[in-house]
Amino acid sequence: MADLTDADIKNITEVWDKIYENPEESGRTVVIRLFTDYPETKVYFKKLNNISTLEEMKASAGIRAHGKRVMGALNEVIVNLNDWDVVNGALSELAQRHQDVHKVEAANFKLLFLVIINVFKEGLGSAFTPEHCKSWEKLFNISYNHISSCYTCS
Repeated sequence: MADLTDADIKNITEVWDKIYENPEESGRTVVIRLFTDYPETKVYFKKLNNISTLEEMKASAGIRAHGKRVMGALNEVIVNLNDWDVVNGALSELAQRHQDVHKVEAANFKLLFLVIINVFKEGLGSAFTPEHCKSWEKLFNISYNHISSCYTCS
C-alpha cells in the first residue's frame, strides 16, 4: 500500500493480531476513549448523546456495537495492505458515508487515529514498540490523506 514497506506491514499486522483478538472490546475502548478525550465528537452519535458517565459508556450496547464496526472497517484495511485498490475502495466508501450520511467532518478521522494509537500504547505497553508506532502512524497518515481527499472531491 502506497508508502508502506514490508517492515511496516509486518509491524502493523503484529499489533493487529493482538488487538483484533477481541474486536468488540477493543472497539469499545477506542470509542470510549474518543468520547472522553474529544467529547465534542459525541455530537455525531445522536443515539449515544445521552450517555455521559464512564460507567454508562462501558455498559452501552451502542458504544460496543459502534466500536466493533470501527474495528471491522480497520480490519478490512489491514487484511488488504498488499492490495491498494481494495483499501482505496474501502476508504473511499467510508469517507462518502461519513460525509454524506453521518455529516462527520474529515478532521474527526485524525482524532480517531490518534486515539487508536494511544489505546494501543496503553493496552500493549512495551509490546507496542516505537517501530510499531511509526508504522501505524504512517498507515493512518496515508488513510487520512485519502479520506480527506475524498471529502474535497464531493
